[in-house]
Amino acid sequence: MKRLKVLAILFTLVFSAAYAYPVNSPGNTLLKYYSALLTLNLNHAMDASRIIYHLSMEPSFEKNFLEDELNKIQQNVEYANTNIANIIVNTLDNKKPDIDKALKNIDKHLAQVLVDVKEIRSKLMDSRSVTSDLADIYFQIYSSENDDHQEMKRILNLKTDEGPLLVVPEKF
Repeated sequence: MKRLKVLAILFTLVFSAAYAYPVNSPGNTLLKYYSALLTLNLNHAMDASRIIYHLSMEPSFEKNFLEDELNKIQQNVEYANTNIANIIVNTLDNKKPDIDKALKNIDKHLAQVLVDVKEIRSKLMDSRSVTSDLADIYFQIYSSENDDHQEMKRILNLKTDEGPLLVVPEKF
C-alpha cells in the first residue's frame, strides 16, 4: 500500500512537471536569435536606404546601383518578415497578445517600405526624383527597429547581447 502511494505521488509529480515544462515549448534562446536576426536585417535595409538617399541627391548617380540596393532592401524586408513569423511561432501563447500591437506596427512599416520600393522603380522609369521615397523607406525601417521592435523586446524580456569578448593571450 505504501508503494502504491509513493508511486501515485511520483506519477503526480512527473505529470505536473511535464505540464509545467512542455517538451516543445518555445525557448527564450530562439526568441533572442530571431530578434537579433530581425535587428540585423532591419539595420542592413536602413543603412542601404540611408546610403542611396544621399547618393540620390547627387547630380548623377547610377540607376543600376540604385536598383541593386533596392533589391537588397526588398530582400532584407522579406528576411525580416520571416524573422517576425519565427518570433510569433516561438512566443508563448500568453505573451502573443502583449506583442500584437508592436507586430502590427512593424508589419505596417515594412508593407509601406515595399510600396515605396515599387514607387521608386516606377519613378525611375520616368526619371522623377526618388529622394522623398528613400527618406520614407529610412523612416519606416527606423521606426520598425527603434520603436516597435524595441518595445517587443521589452515585453518579451529579451536582453541585447553584448559583443563577443576578444581574449588576447598573454605573452610569455
